[in-house]
This record gives sequence, C-alpha cells and structure tokens, in this order.
Amino acid sequence: MLSFEQAAELAEEFLAEEAKKPGIPLVLDEEYQTQAGGNFYFGCQSAAYLKSHQISDMIIGTGYVCVDGETGEVRLLGALESAQLNLFDD
Repeated sequence: MLSFEQAAELAEEFLAEEAKKPGIPLVLDEEYQTQAGGNFYFGCQSAAYLKSHQISDMIIGTGYVCVDGETGEVRLLGALESAQLNLFDD
C-alpha cells in the first residue's frame, strides 16, 4: 500500500505530464485530499484560481485525481464521478 506522500507525488507527476498537453494546467488543491476505499483522492484546479479565488479563473468540469493505493495507477476522474463519491461534503 502506498503512503499518502507517495500517492501525492504520483498525482503531482500525473498533473505535470497533463500540463504538457494543450489547455490550462491543473495543480493539486491541498484543501481537498483524502484516502477512501484503498484509493487516494486529490482535488485539482487551475493555479490561477487557487491564487486568486476568482470564479473567472476556475476550471469547471474536472474531477479528482485518483491514485490506486495498491498499483499506483493514476487517473483524472470526471466531475460527475467525483461528485458521486461525496468525499468532501460536510
């Protein structure tokens, strides 16, 4: 089983690779990170939004970065799949 730190590193590496593709690069949002069901979940958002908190800088439609705690496989979830997990609701 990966440690939380190892999973976070894999998630950051994944987003760094994704940033090489066209579009607005995403970074991890340290406010939204958790472990559930053997997976690690990391919120992500544009760096501009995390700095400014202006709605105009927000990326809409992305979900969490999910890291499989056993295999280390990383994938970006869609917004609906992330919402259905209900990980961060109070």
